[in-house]
Amino acid sequence: MRPVERGGSEEHLSFCRICAAACGIVVATRGREVLEVRGDPDHPVSRGYTCPKGRAIPAFHHRPDRLDVPRLGADPAPWPTVLDDLAARIAAVRAEHGNDAVGAYLATGLAYDVNGWMTAERFLGLLRTKQRYTPATIDNAAILRAAELVTGQMQCSTVWDPEDSRLLVVFGSNPVVSHGYGTALSDPITRIREFRRAGGALWVLDPIRTETAALADGHLAIRPGTDHLVLAWLVRELLAEGADAAELATHTDPADLATLRRVVAPCTLDRVARAADVPAAGLRDLLDAIRRAGRIAAFVGTGVVMHPHGLVAAWLRWVLLAITGSFDRPGGMRVNPGTCFPFRGRVPRPSPPEGWTQPGPPSRPDLPRWAGQYPCAAMVDEIEAGNLRALVILGGNPLVAFPDPDRTAAALASLDVLAVADVVDHELVGLATHVLPATAQMERADLPMVEGISLTTGTQYTDAVVPPAAERRPVWWILGELGRRLDLDVLDGLDPDATDGRALLVRLADRAGADGAAVVAAGPRGLPGPPPEFGWVHDEVLPDGRFRLAPAALVERLDAELASLDAARPATVLVPRRQLRSMNSARYESAARPEDPPWVRIGADDAAAGGLADGDPVDLVGAHGRVRGVVRIDPRLRPGVVSLTHGWIATNVSRLTSVTDAVDPLTGMVCQSAIPVELRPA
Repeated sequence: MRPVERGGSEEHLSFCRICAAACGIVVATRGREVLEVRGDPDHPVSRGYTCPKGRAIPAFHHRPDRLDVPRLGADPAPWPTVLDDLAARIAAVRAEHGNDAVGAYLATGLAYDVNGWMTAERFLGLLRTKQRYTPATIDNAAILRAAELVTGQMQCSTVWDPEDSRLLVVFGSNPVVSHGYGTALSDPITRIREFRRAGGALWVLDPIRTETAALADGHLAIRPGTDHLVLAWLVRELLAEGADAAELATHTDPADLATLRRVVAPCTLDRVARAADVPAAGLRDLLDAIRRAGRIAAFVGTGVVMHPHGLVAAWLRWVLLAITGSFDRPGGMRVNPGTCFPFRGRVPRPSPPEGWTQPGPPSRPDLPRWAGQYPCAAMVDEIEAGNLRALVILGGNPLVAFPDPDRTAAALASLDVLAVADVVDHELVGLATHVLPATAQMERADLPMVEGISLTTGTQYTDAVVPPAAERRPVWWILGELGRRLDLDVLDGLDPDATDGRALLVRLADRAGADGAAVVAAGPRGLPGPPPEFGWVHDEVLPDGRFRLAPAALVERLDAELASLDAARPATVLVPRRQLRSMNSARYESAARPEDPPWVRIGADDAAAGGLADGDPVDLVGAHGRVRGVVRIDPRLRPGVVSLTHGWIATNVSRLTSVTDAVDPLTGMVCQSAIPVELRPA
């Protein structure tokens, strides 16, 4: 992996850590300057592909608002001074108020920093605090909870294999832009086209004719918030004709099947077509495609799991896979065994039928503590109640991710300690008592974090491409030094100043049963894993070898929803949207190709009805607040749908969400999709 000299610069192999796709890249540098990023044509998975975000890494790396020096409040200070003060104040909070008065938010910016994430987990474990928060309870806890309830394991992630499957059905996801939600997809347009040329078919159910829908064989522009009804109808029809009889006989419970048949019985074609506001013929075509394929792959994305019935939809997607024999079988979806984060061979005991749940935050006993964390929706209540007094935020900005940003800002500003580790300056940093400048991806060694949703088995490794500039430090070092001052062995016997990122990763791989030296030697082009295997999850993961297809809590929810199946629905609702040059609140844009502003996108008919034109200011008014934005007429949206992306402080969609209403008690997720709104000219 030694750099190659070329025309006065050096070229390094690496892989991108903006998202889970982990595309192989070639990085040109001159000294400490990152000059260019392009795709690595010899990378076995990404095959030379990069997205606009990846190609903008040099601009991001050299942003003028990079954090370069540690600070006490607004004042620059040396690292020892900042860490000494932070440790003393955390120790004082623990001494007076107990371990649970200290917490951390492990955010998306940390999610692709393996050493940082693993060190943060150990730091919190040694603190013996329950105050752990992650973005899972913002955007994907429904996926994890559904997997747990059906298979007994929340880690049971399903992966699409485009070379093995015949039909992919996508609900509320746009992998062409997001690069996969459930399966990490590099070069998604090419992969979808190759899949279809080989005889595969793609169906998309989305209220927007997204970039993915534009490539599909079939697109149903369903009403937002009705995905679960379409899935229930599909289950109803397939149980009558088209289910895999052998799978049902050997891997399901007859009582569960009887419950399923009863609960989905009201979902007739006409009623579901009317509720979803799509032609019945389109639904029949989708059903026919599933029956022809036999086995399928299916995604549900953030557009689904963020709406009020997202958990029910995620559960019914599992039912659809199970009854068609499409899980852990050729032609369907598989599970990655893991390499440096192994699942196979280290499967925990299965959850009870109702899932693992512990008592929730004292200020919000209505919400669960689940998967080792409190829901983000409870953080502000915990601060206001005086339960959480010292908070470390690692790579995120709750001011644009959490509901009610004004209340969130006031709560964060009231903390005794607010330490922020990040790579760029932003609104949250101005509230911090301690600012901890962290290394960005070009400045650290790494492994891919999310092996469970990788398109292939195996792993890859990268060294740092350039040394850290200014006084930036890796998160593992920051927490190691902070832990040392608190008498916590955060690095498990290693001195932060006497080790490095590579050594930590080698130890992690070795402890996982992988060969750390071999992983490092394989470099960014990867250490291949075993060929995909099917059947092992049935034998080694499913409780007693059977799916749990009728979780009582979700059956009860669906029963309640179907009691009002024919009720009137809101005239206008808001849905989220991904942007090509942003990753949540992080902007990866160049001067030549800036990110689109957060337009309020509406269809032409809705604009005409509201007297709105392109460029007009408009207020989105909901039950919990209002957001002002600028209209962009978009013919891809179905009537009655407004789309606004998240992650922007000025046009902040979080002003329309709430931590008290429409919070799922099983996941702690806040409703962020299919939100009723009114459009009002500003």
